[in-house]
Amino acid sequence: MTAAQTEPQRVALPDDGRLVAVTNPQDVLVWPSLSEDSPYADGIAGLGAGDVVIDVGAHIGLTALYFTDKIPGVRVLAFEPARRTNACLADNAARLMPGVRVFDVALGAEPGTAELTFLPNHTMMATIVSDDADDDRNMTAVLRNFGVDGEASEQFWREFREGAERYEVRVSTLAEVLDEEGITDVGLLKIDVERGELPVLRGLRAEQWAGVRRVVAEVHAVDGNLDAVVELLHAQGFSTKVFQEDVFVGGSVHIVSAARPGA
Repeated sequence: MTAAQTEPQRVALPDDGRLVAVTNPQDVLVWPSLSEDSPYADGIAGLGAGDVVIDVGAHIGLTALYFTDKIPGVRVLAFEPARRTNACLADNAARLMPGVRVFDVALGAEPGTAELTFLPNHTMMATIVSDDADDDRNMTAVLRNFGVDGEASEQFWREFREGAERYEVRVSTLAEVLDEEGITDVGLLKIDVERGELPVLRGLRAEQWAGVRRVVAEVHAVDGNLDAVVELLHAQGFSTKVFQEDVFVGGSVHIVSAARPGA
C-alpha cells in the first residue's frame, strides 16, 4: 500500500497573508526585502505580458512570485533541482503563480549529472558547487550584519550543517532549454545558484546570446568567479552594475545586473 502524500508546510507571507509552501518557516523572511527593495527591479523594467523570465535557482518560488506580481502575464521558467524545495516551488506555482512552469533540473555548462549538497536548515544554500569555506565566510558576515552573537550564534553553527544531504541531480543547459521550449527572446535571465553562476552562463550557445536582454545574477567572488562573469557579459555586449546587499557585506556574495544598451 502506498503511503499518502502529505502537503508541504505553508506559512503566511509577512504583511501579505498569502500562504506559501516552505522548506522552513524562515524561508519567508526574505519576502519584505524582495518585494519592497528588490535587486531584480532593474531587471524587470519594461517587461510585459508574454515576455520570458528564466529563473535559475528558483528555491520555493518567492522571486517568481515577485515577477508574476509585478508583470501580469509574464512567462516564467523556474529551475530548482533540490527535491524538497522543488516540491514547495511546484505547490506555490500551481496555487499562486499563473504562467510559471517548474523544472526539477540544475543548469550548467554541459548536460549530465552532478552531486547536489542540501542543508535542511538552510535550503537556500543548496548547490552543485560545494565550498564549505565560502559558506562559512558568508554566514559569518550575515550573522555579524544582523548583530547575532553569543548563544544564538553558537546555536546557529551547531545546527548549520545538521542533517546535510548529498544526492545526484540531472543537469541540463540553457541552450537545451531554449531549444526545447522554442524560446528566442529572454526578457530576463535571473541566476542564484551558489557559485554555479559561470557554468550556467556558459551553457548558452554564442548565437543565443543576442536574444537575452537582461541578466541579474547573484555571484560569489571566489576563484575569480565575479571577474569572469562580468567579463563574459561585457563580451556579449552588456553593460554591468555590480553591488553588494547590506546583509552580505564582508562576504563573497555580489549582485551583477546587466543590460543591453537600450534594453
